[in-house]
Formats: sequence, structure tokens, C-alpha cells
Amino acid sequence: MLSVKQGEEPKSRGALRASRLHHGARAEAAAATAFPLATDAAIEVLRTGGNAVDAAIAAAWALCVCEPSASGVGGQTTLLLYMADGTARVIDGNSYAPKGVSLDVVTESQQRNGYRSCTIPSTPATLEYARKKFGVLSREQLLESAIRIAEEGYAITPLQHRQMGWVASMLRDSEETSRLFLHNGAPPQPGAIFRQPVLAKMLRRLGDKGIEDFYRGGIAGFIVEDMRQNNGLLNGADLADCDLPVEREALRTDYRGYEVLSTPPPGGGLQVLLALRFLEAFAPGDFSEGPEEWHEAIALAIYSVFRERENSPLSPEEATRSQIDRILDRDRIRRLAVKLQEEGVSVDETLSGIEEPGDTTHLTVADSEGNVVALTQSIQSVFGAKVANRSLGFLYNNYLRTCPRHPHPYQLGSRCQPRSNVAPTLVLKKGDAGRVPVMALGGAGSRRTISAIVQVASAVIDRGLGFAEAVAAPRVHALLSKDVWVEEPAASEKLLKKLERRSLKIKTMPAQSYRFGSVQGLHWLPDGTVLGAADPRRDGTAKVLARPGESAS
Repeated sequence: MLSVKQGEEPKSRGALRASRLHHGARAEAAAATAFPLATDAAIEVLRTGGNAVDAAIAAAWALCVCEPSASGVGGQTTLLLYMADGTARVIDGNSYAPKGVSLDVVTESQQRNGYRSCTIPSTPATLEYARKKFGVLSREQLLESAIRIAEEGYAITPLQHRQMGWVASMLRDSEETSRLFLHNGAPPQPGAIFRQPVLAKMLRRLGDKGIEDFYRGGIAGFIVEDMRQNNGLLNGADLADCDLPVEREALRTDYRGYEVLSTPPPGGGLQVLLALRFLEAFAPGDFSEGPEEWHEAIALAIYSVFRERENSPLSPEEATRSQIDRILDRDRIRRLAVKLQEEGVSVDETLSGIEEPGDTTHLTVADSEGNVVALTQSIQSVFGAKVANRSLGFLYNNYLRTCPRHPHPYQLGSRCQPRSNVAPTLVLKKGDAGRVPVMALGGAGSRRTISAIVQVASAVIDRGLGFAEAVAAPRVHALLSKDVWVEEPAASEKLLKKLERRSLKIKTMPAQSYRFGSVQGLHWLPDGTVLGAADPRRDGTAKVLARPGESAS
């Protein structure tokens, strides 16, 4: 049964360095992010005395610069922090709508893109909150890499070139946005050096004047003026009243002898835990028949999870201990699994069968003292709202596109909070020295975030795959439309027949397709060795900071 335990509040920032992992031996420090320069930023902070929170923040700021399609200053950030003393906390930076938002003033098309599609940016507030409470380095130190990347530039990757091509026509709709992100109206070519001097200037100002400037100072003034000129709804009072982030308890459940922690609503951690419970119900023993049996169970579990979420949406206020226990109750899930297997998959026409768009980034960092951070941040769709602040150089998010227009816990309205799929996740195992981390991971890609995290964790636990092998392995993803996406290497005749017998419609996708999301994470072996992996479906890298006398990897 799930237990939402009260965590002890750290008494000071030093609490992050108070104890060690693996019988007191120094653990290896490591980082995995969605872009090489961000991984380097994290490793450099770890090398120069920062802890896992410092390194994660430095990497997050760097990703705001070098992965603008997925995250940025104009978005939101949530992180799961596991401290070396066994305490776990969620720092929830899920954003909310400006006060002036309503069904009458925001049309359906305005929800999708543009100045009326954004929520109040929470990334600056969340990163600074985490730094002040848990970090040991200064704000200026943690912004150094991001500022340098923005000023000196970085080489556009083939993936980034494609991403810009997907949305180039929308970026061109805003002359200022086109000027900031395109080259003569076209996506920069792979290898072209992309510099962002306007963003660099804004980041430097944040370092000098503090994050308050973003919400109540000069930067806030630039945001308010930009909104006024472009008929946006975000105003000075919205920024000044921003009280994010919120510290929450991590959701917990057990899975085949492991303890799994993730994020509560409005994030997607509950769906990760629920999917693991469905896997147990569909396969109480093991997956001895082979990968086809496993992929079939994954598809059914993911379909079941999202059907549950749409039929019984849960707001943060409703996510009480008793409600979570009810949702994750094994007997209840076993009955649902039996019913699905007996009656087959059906489509409720009132549910959305369309896979919602979305892009995200995730990073995972561990320091040598045993502290771990899994951090996910996003501006929602690829390149967010497709409009940028010309004076500050960042893109606004378009999170309001995820808010239903019908009665719903996350319905579009004044100060509504959009539902999210972000689910930084930690897997623990009880050992001689107490609970120790086994995996820390998270993902990108809207609903595929949840299916990707579940598949990687299960592949390691249930199939014995190595962590990097599990991240790269072919995946499946089920939609409420009864479509099941299958990456080509997994599309054996045996699996396809299994899925067809479930009345599922199969769509085969290329191997390691971008559409299947992206996982970045770390894996600890029993001897304390840490392994990192970045998803080959994106541009990420993973590095381990070697102990003295060893070479880095």
C-alpha cells in the first residue's frame, strides 16, 4: 500500500552534505542531461564544490539557453530531491494562469500559441528557491555557464534544425521571435553557431540584481510592457503575486521489492506509480515468455493509466493520502486488469483520443555525498507559445493549451493550474546500510514521458537490462484512441498479433523515434558505481565525475 510519509525538513543547506551513501564510502558524482553543454555545466559545478542541487540548477539554467525548444526562463520547473539522510522532497514549480484568464477572453485558438497561451513563468523562482534552501554556491556561480553559452553560442544540432523547421512558419509570424531564433527567416543550418546576446544580458541581470527583478523589478517591467503591446493577459500583479514553488511530499509505492518515489498532481508521478501497479496485475510473476509479453503488458498498462486519469481527474487539492491509497489499491487494480483482459480495449468517445503535443527536458544529478536531484522543466509545446520577449530573449510557454474548456479540475480560468506529465522518479532498494538509490530518472515528451519512464524502470527491474540498454531499447506507447505506437525493432509478428487480439490499432514508428520521448537518468550498482544514460532519441549526454586518480567517463 502506498505511504505518503512526512519528510524531515532539512535544518540547513548543510543537511545536503551531512551523510554518505554505501556504508560511508564516497559515492561517484554524475550528471545526465538533454544537451552536452548542460551536462558539462553540472559536472563543472560538482568538480568545484557544489552539491547535487547546485549542479542541477546550473544545468537547468544552461538548458534554458541551449535547448530552447524544450525549456526556458518562460516556463516551469519541478524537481525531486533525495538527500543523503534518506529525506525526499518535491519542489513543485507547476505554474498557473494569470488572473485575467477566462473562457470569455481566451479563445480556443489563443490557447494554443501566442501571448494569451502562457502561464506565469515559474522556472526562475523555482531554481532560486532550491538554491537558497539547499545549495551551497551563489546564484552568480550557477548562472556562469548559461551566460557563457548564450554569449559565445553553440553549434545547432541536426535535431534542433529539424525542430525549428517544424515550427518555422509560426516563429515567422512574430518578427521579433523570427529575428531571435531564425536566420533570415529560416532555421539555422546544423553546425551554425547560435548566439543569444539578448538572453545573455537578461541572465547577467538576474545574477546581479536577483530573481526578484524578474517578478517585481526591471525585468518584470519588460514582460508587462511586451504583454501590453501584444494583447497578452500576464500583468505586473500576476508576476508580483507569484508564490511558487511549493514543497510537497513525494508519492511512494512499492514495486517488486523496490520503493518508487515520484511527484504528486498536477504532475504525472501518480500515473507512473499506477502504471507499475498495472504491470504487476498483468504479470504477477515475470515476463519469461519474452519481450513481446512485456511490450503487450506495457501497452495495456499505459492505456489503462490514461483512461483512469481522464475518467477520474484529480486536482492537487483532491490528492489526499486516502485518495492516493484508493487509486493505487492492488485489489482495485487487479479487478480493472481482469475486466480489461476479459472485455478488451474500448474507446469512450467522450475521452480525447488525440495525443497531446508537448516537449520537455529532464536532467538527473548525483553528488559524491549521496544526494540526488531529478529535475524536469518545460515550456510545453516545441518552442512554447512561439513568441519571445524581444527585450529579454526568451520564449513564453503555452501551458494554457492543456486546460480543458469544459468542467474539469484543470479547466481554463483565472489562476487555473494546468495538468502536467512531469514525473521525476526515484527507485530505491533496501540494503545493509538502509535504503539506497537504484535509479533516478525522468523524461520528456508529454504523455510519452510517463510511458518512457515506466518502460526504462521496468526493463531494468523486470528484464534485467542494463540502464543504458533500457533507455535505448525499443518502446511502445498506447493512446486512448486504441492506437499503439511501436518502434520498428519491437514490431515482431508475435507482438503485433498479441496487440491485434486486444483490438488495438498498430502504428509502426522508426527505431528510436523522437515521438517516443526522452529519458535521462542515473543507475547505481550494488558496489556504489554509478552509471548514467542519456536517450539517443535526443541530443543528451551523461558523465561520471571520476574519483581522484581515476579518469572521467
